[in-house]
Amino acid sequence: MFAISFEHDTLHYLDQRFLPLKEVIVATRDYRRAVEAIKTLAIRGAPLIGIAAGYAVVLAARQFKGKKKKFSAFLSKAIGEIEASRPTAVNLFFATSRLKHVVERNLASCDISELLFKLEQEARAIHNEEIENCEQIAQHGVKVLKQEFSHVLLYQRLTVLTHCNTGALATGGIGTAFGVIKRAYEAGLIEKVYAAETRPLLQGLRLTAFELEKEQIPFEVISDSSAAFLMQKSLIDFVITGADRIAANGDTANKIGTYSHAVSAAVHQRKFYIAAPVSTIDFSISDGSKIPIERRSSLELTRIYGRNVAKESLPVLNFAFDVTPNQFISAIITDKGVLKPNFTDAIADLAPEQIKPYHDA
Repeated sequence: MFAISFEHDTLHYLDQRFLPLKEVIVATRDYRRAVEAIKTLAIRGAPLIGIAAGYAVVLAARQFKGKKKKFSAFLSKAIGEIEASRPTAVNLFFATSRLKHVVERNLASCDISELLFKLEQEARAIHNEEIENCEQIAQHGVKVLKQEFSHVLLYQRLTVLTHCNTGALATGGIGTAFGVIKRAYEAGLIEKVYAAETRPLLQGLRLTAFELEKEQIPFEVISDSSAAFLMQKSLIDFVITGADRIAANGDTANKIGTYSHAVSAAVHQRKFYIAAPVSTIDFSISDGSKIPIERRSSLELTRIYGRNVAKESLPVLNFAFDVTPNQFISAIITDKGVLKPNFTDAIADLAPEQIKPYHDA
């Protein structure tokens, strides 16, 4: 399924705001339009935001027209605009950091055309890595399900709840949590998927349902608030979601409503998994309280598809994400393997050598 590409110095992306009613492909050479697409959720999903951010830096670099000595300042300003687009998804900063390093390593020795080539190479590398990361996550996820549900799988297949959208539309690959579900269904482990609608922008209803239908995986969409009741009725065997940022202790930020599902899963003794690439881990922060949580426009609640459903003057508190504490997480399924409690130690083992993971004194 197409989500994003970069061809002939042009960024092409599927504008997800119109799905599933229309499939609108946008083409742009202006990094500011890419920034606006990230801000407005035309491009969304943590890994895909990282991919788009990488290409946005390339577009910005290609818009530079001055002398080489001014290139670094120009690009730094553009990268600042890109980084300000979505504060919670750490993949965005992971991508811009990598492209900054390309400039730092090569600016003195390369002319601008050579530097543009190297920046595009790095952005494409990020894109290709995320595609491969999805496959690795899916393989590790299927293995976990076979191990932890071996007794159940002897006589029945599993039902799963997922929240928000974590498929090709969010990652550029087969997906994180969605990728696990897809490969598990192909392996005969999954009977049905329950897709939470994901208020207020309905990514589950609009996007996950769209992808499940395309993949011909049996599913039903449910209201976010009905998940606990379904667990009470033993209709859900486990929960799996993606992540927008994971702290060094395993606390995980994801789309608002995820925490509620995690608490419900704990009460009903259901496994709750996070599926995300290592690029989603922020090794520099100790716990979830340090994760910046984006607060979005009140219009996302008071207006649907341009039509008011409540007075715009209503006071609205609209957080885009919540944080699930690590004690509610059964495992974090990454491209490098499956992390289980103690998450602090497991995550520290994955930290790049140049990054010192945070440890409480």
